[in-house]
Amino acid sequence: MAAVAHDRSPRLTALPAREAIAAQRPRLVVVERGGRVVWLMVASALTLCFLLFFAAILRTNLAEQQLKLDGLSRDVEMARDHYNDLRHERTFLASPDRLSAEAARLGMKPSGAAKFVPVDPDILAAVAASTGDLTDHIAEEAISPLDEFGRIKSEVGAAP
Repeated sequence: MAAVAHDRSPRLTALPAREAIAAQRPRLVVVERGGRVVWLMVASALTLCFLLFFAAILRTNLAEQQLKLDGLSRDVEMARDHYNDLRHERTFLASPDRLSAEAARLGMKPSGAAKFVPVDPDILAAVAASTGDLTDHIAEEAISPLDEFGRIKSEVGAAP
């Protein structure tokens, strides 16, 4: 019989250099692209573009409205200036000195002392009735506008 000697010690074998380096590196695996992350980034970019576009439109609209407001403010200011010019012209045209000068130019002369003569109310009523100017509205009124005018004048002390 032949005796076989078994060596129980681990055998060390030398690996080639490539295999030794590959054994130290982690194993690389091909991974599919992350569809969820890509779609999230695309959606975020589109949302950002939409918001920027909306902001540009909003800003343009605000600028347009501001131009309209400026135009209206300018128109109001011009209308006020024109109104003030017309008031000044009306004041000039209605001034007593100018009216006197225009009357003199037309050959008018100032009147003398004016004298007011009181007229009897019966005579006024007879004249109004004869001309047919007596309406039911005037006949039914207990207080005429002239009575109120006289009352106010007496309270003020006949001052204009």
